[in-house]
Amino acid sequence: MPPIGYIISILFIVCVFSILIVFLELYFFDLQRPQLREGTTIEQWKENFQTWAFVCAGVSGAVSLLWYILAQWYFKINKWEDTDNKRWVWVLFWFLCLVLPIIFIIAKVGVEEVESGSIWVYAFFVANGLLPYYLITLFFSPAAFKYIPWKAKKFRSSCPW
Repeated sequence: MPPIGYIISILFIVCVFSILIVFLELYFFDLQRPQLREGTTIEQWKENFQTWAFVCAGVSGAVSLLWYILAQWYFKINKWEDTDNKRWVWVLFWFLCLVLPIIFIIAKVGVEEVESGSIWVYAFFVANGLLPYYLITLFFSPAAFKYIPWKAKKFRSSCPW
């Protein structure tokens, strides 16, 4: 697939994955309602949660796209054996996908309105940051960088396609 196809695939996966994961999280909160502070309705809180969950997934998608662009056009490596010294960039970006959602959680006062069940809120925000980045880089890294993501070599060697 040409690079533009990968870029379109990355954007498509981010959109689909973000929508699926956020709506599954909202469904989870319908089943396991968090205890909210007085004066906050569940609808208001879910709307606030949904907005910030999409922001976290969007940040993850943007970082994934940045990884692809750097790996495809900036690093100029043709053999995957030569990419080991670039693994720190992937780890740094993965760390950004973890730290940025936590910053959004801390910065957003609306999440503090949860009195019980906040562990799920934090877990979902972190998942919204880490999962899209990991899955996109696992499946859509340029050929020379296909083994950089954690456990990618094991996954790709056992994958039938």
